[in-house]
Amino acid sequence: MTENYTHQPVMPEEVAQLLVTDKEGIYVDATLGMAGHTLKLLSVLGPKARVIGVDWDPEMAGIAATNLAVYGDRVTIVQGNFANIDEMMKRENITNISGVLFDLGISSLHFDKASRGFSLRNDGPLDMRINPGNPLTAYAILRYWPYEQIEHLIRVCGERNAARIARAIIAKRETKPLETTGELRDLIECLVPYRGEKIHPATKTFLALRVAVNYEFDNLTRGIQKIIPFLSKGGRLGIITFHSLEDRIVKETFKFMAKLGDWKHVTRKPVTPSLAEETSNKRSRSAKLRVIERK
Repeated sequence: MTENYTHQPVMPEEVAQLLVTDKEGIYVDATLGMAGHTLKLLSVLGPKARVIGVDWDPEMAGIAATNLAVYGDRVTIVQGNFANIDEMMKRENITNISGVLFDLGISSLHFDKASRGFSLRNDGPLDMRINPGNPLTAYAILRYWPYEQIEHLIRVCGERNAARIARAIIAKRETKPLETTGELRDLIECLVPYRGEKIHPATKTFLALRVAVNYEFDNLTRGIQKIIPFLSKGGRLGIITFHSLEDRIVKETFKFMAKLGDWKHVTRKPVTPSLAEETSNKRSRSAKLRVIERK
């Protein structure tokens, strides 16, 4: 059952401390998930404050609605892609916000629920869609994309064995296309044996597929661009990343914004989880939080 799944939000204390400047303002959690960060924000905000929670996954939006029911109209949940966040704000008649958070990590539910097809550990269909209404799946990429596109996709995500992996995928589908995450994992393990290293040899390939299926880099860029006009003077934009590619996008975007003169860095260097948090929540280990403020 869905309700058996849990998720620990990353750096909730740091998010609340760095994002909240007006305790009666309007805040946007652009990646609501199970509402962990929103619950933390509400615990430090005043009674007149509002939080708009956005999630692309209707299942997650439903879980969040249950978790936030006690807060009534202090919370508004919007199901949709944050790449269209400007349209959402307009529909809610919101013109000024005090802070917005993008947590770019994938929920524990997505990894732990085999049927969603994200996990290396749990065998499931090659799906990887955050929103089940999305027509593109990992299976479709591996089944129909040409070698050149698959190789480029995997290589861009840092896999040095991209060519070997892509050739093996193409060869495999000539007899029987890959259908499950376990089949893909086992294929890569045969090419790049797993000897108990910290990172499984299929990790970057799985990441590449997930990024492509969900248009993650494009959506991130669009989401930042579209929420910026709604931030009030003194309003803050915080983004949590989990791998170097998306962190580079955020770092360079924030640097460009600061050069324009209307923005200033709140975090000169990214904030990372404490040792205690890394110990209690291993999925937080690669997280980086960057925050910028409108002058």
